[in-house]
Amino acid sequence: MRVLKGCMILVLVLIIGMTTACSTNNGKTNSQGSANTADTGGAGNASGAAEKPKELRILYATAEAGSEAILDAVKKYETEFGIKVSVDTFPYNNLQEKVFSELAQKSDYYDLMAIDTPWVPQLIQHLEPLSSYMSATKNPDLLALDDYIAKVFLDTSVFKLDAPNEQPPAMNTISLDAITGAGFEAVGLPIQSNALTVSYRKDLFEDPANQAAFKEQFGRELAVPNTLDEYLDVAKFFTRDTDNDGKIDMYGTTLMAKKHEAGFVDFKSFLSDFGGSIFDANMKPMFNNEQGVKALELYGSWINEYKVTPPGTTTYTWDEVATVFGSGQVAMGMNYHDMQLDPKVNGKTGYFLFPGREDGSGNVRGPHFGSWELSVSKYSNNKQAAYDLAEWLTSPATQEGYIPFKQHVTRLSSYKAAQAIEDETVREFYQVLGESLKVGVGRPRITNYGQVSEAVQVGMNDYLTGRKGAKEALDSAAKQVEAIMEQAGYYK
Repeated sequence: MRVLKGCMILVLVLIIGMTTACSTNNGKTNSQGSANTADTGGAGNASGAAEKPKELRILYATAEAGSEAILDAVKKYETEFGIKVSVDTFPYNNLQEKVFSELAQKSDYYDLMAIDTPWVPQLIQHLEPLSSYMSATKNPDLLALDDYIAKVFLDTSVFKLDAPNEQPPAMNTISLDAITGAGFEAVGLPIQSNALTVSYRKDLFEDPANQAAFKEQFGRELAVPNTLDEYLDVAKFFTRDTDNDGKIDMYGTTLMAKKHEAGFVDFKSFLSDFGGSIFDANMKPMFNNEQGVKALELYGSWINEYKVTPPGTTTYTWDEVATVFGSGQVAMGMNYHDMQLDPKVNGKTGYFLFPGREDGSGNVRGPHFGSWELSVSKYSNNKQAAYDLAEWLTSPATQEGYIPFKQHVTRLSSYKAAQAIEDETVREFYQVLGESLKVGVGRPRITNYGQVSEAVQVGMNDYLTGRKGAKEALDSAAKQVEAIMEQAGYYK
């Protein structure tokens, strides 16, 4: 699983609430027994840059953020720089709890942490601002800000410290001066990014009989769909009874329609295609407007009206989607990684961008995307060395080395290098992922993201299961979200 899996709201609220009680350390120790220390400042401070540390410690994810690639790179770093680097990896939910706990205790045990983007608004006061380190870098070729996919860097790492909900200034090439000049800071360096992409049965699309039948039925060539309308046509075409027993056994597409984070970001992708968003500029919910209703109705129609998805779609998250696609039951499937067909299927996989929607000015695409960053703990005793390690692990050359591990890299040069991959399927996936990240839409920047997501999930489920109409379901969810946001202090 590569995107947000659970928010554990009560646990996180309790953990973050500990930060007030821990404003002084009083010799308190963390779970590893190391003494907590107070913040000692930014780049160049005595504890951060006085001498080369014997060891640096990283708290990292497992497969969600490509741990295999990172562990391989760490070995090379140790050999080149003579610094031992210990990496502790945890699956998503355990990592989330561990990160929040360590920072709430102001523990100095970990120097670097893998941070998922939706955690940043809650954790931002515990993360070391990095602009001073970046401007003073001794290795500008390693930092190479202009090589990052701009949208990825801005969404993942650029926040206003006292107002993390605000969006950073738009730019096509990252400029540190423009970021800091607008009052924003970089609080990490992007190391891994996911975007909603579509895997498809290329063998079925290339079959001459299918091509002829599709052209006869729809009056155009069978090709990768660019819009949601075209996608639905293709999905309807491939939904069929393949063994002539009177029952549908092949479906056009998958969706992740369970009451789950996967369902929320599915809806968010459709909503973005319709030009909508979760909040307006005043942080008031607006997903229940005309765009939101149309997006949810279209999403639901694929399941309940056109029935182009398998019967169990309302129980699917990213795991089930991968299984169903791999088994050959669907012609197309959406997910956040490259899905593969089981060899028994004897098919061929291809990839394309999540389809958009024509709005009169062009094809609007809004696939959900999210990223992981490496952030320096504000309580590390080795801030400068930790930053140097993060800079090296996210550098162009190091990220290019992640490609054999199928890491979802964050740099333009890495995606360019991926076009030299011999395997056509892998090469195509990297091309599609890179293009998707350039047009992706990230999550809302809020401290109570999990609660908001949950409220929308309930509204979606009410509609998809027929308990409420689309407008009624979204209005109810919006009312709940507004109350949640007010309680969190966004409307003071």
